[in-house]
Amino acid sequence: MDKGNVLVVGYAGVGKSTLIKTVLGETAMKKPVGGSTNQDFQVYENPNISFRLIDTTGIEPGVFKEQKAVNAVRKWSGSIIKAGKKEDHISVIWFCIDRYTAKLFPKTIDSFMDAISIWKNVPIVVVITQSYTEEEANQTKEIVEKAFLSKKKYVTRLADIASVIAKPKNTEDGSILPPMGITELIELTNNLLPVGLQAAEKDIARYNLARKRAMSHAIVSVATLAGITVGSVGTPVVDLMILKPTESLEIESIFKIWGIKKTKKSKELLKLMLDIGTLSITGKTIASSLKLIPGINIGAALINAFISGTIVFALGEASSYIFEQIYTGKKTINDLEWVKKVLDDKLTSTALDKVTFSVKNISKNADNKEILEAVVSSFSKKVPAT
Repeated sequence: MDKGNVLVVGYAGVGKSTLIKTVLGETAMKKPVGGSTNQDFQVYENPNISFRLIDTTGIEPGVFKEQKAVNAVRKWSGSIIKAGKKEDHISVIWFCIDRYTAKLFPKTIDSFMDAISIWKNVPIVVVITQSYTEEEANQTKEIVEKAFLSKKKYVTRLADIASVIAKPKNTEDGSILPPMGITELIELTNNLLPVGLQAAEKDIARYNLARKRAMSHAIVSVATLAGITVGSVGTPVVDLMILKPTESLEIESIFKIWGIKKTKKSKELLKLMLDIGTLSITGKTIASSLKLIPGINIGAALINAFISGTIVFALGEASSYIFEQIYTGKKTINDLEWVKKVLDDKLTSTALDKVTFSVKNISKNADNKEILEAVVSSFSKKVPAT
């Protein structure tokens, strides 16, 4: 299908590339537009969404560096116009800034607008990346709004301001900040495309469902690594209670991604899921079973790390599935018996099979990242029948 083209302009280091990967997926294809061979301009495309994203050279502080980036964008845009292919024309522009570079924006707004001056009347979305707190996002938004209002000739170009977190982040207090604002940015951008290029509402909904799955999996990976770290103890049997804070943050973060309303019932659901995760007999069962498997030559700390990671991973994957079923209306938040069944399955026989099969392949010197890769790999492979 015909697609719109979104020009992604912004300061260097604000996370443009990370944002693009989150919006289009890790497997987004690079595609030349207008025959350009300029390595500073990478075009990414996912066949299931209505627009491409064109990553440009980042604008850096300093008059010379700033002007160099501006000229590069202008030159590239000029080559697209000169080629005369309407399918390569820009439909929407993203200005990417974060809370730090926002302070520079009032002074560099002219440079931003100069860089995209060829694309007259194309709507602009300012994307505030790494919006880790509501206060930071609001302060940055205020700076952007004032910058546009101070320039009457620009004010009508600003279509919207979007705040996003493109990938999970561990905070200093141990919390996990989930990706946020991504599906809203996708919907906003689709709606700003020319009518003939917009995807149908149901297609956007289907695409955003896939993005929510991907963001949930990203949370699971972060939480699993944390579980592996806290589980690296030398006791004979892993203490499941030490995983409770990690599991709680994991479930809460995935819950936020799926945007399920916080109610009394949803709180009961979250508590049930955490209780099952914490009280699961999986840890002790696996630890006991491993002793009976010949050929395992790794220490207790490594075994416990693997068990802990497996439990956190299994709980996260189960939570993602449960919240997706509720989000899509296939299940209701009241069906607690079904939730118990899903969790019991993931945290008993499934987890046991995965661990006993995969732990044999772990080297005795494996680090936490290697253990994470082994846990993820074990769940993606079919376990041979024994």
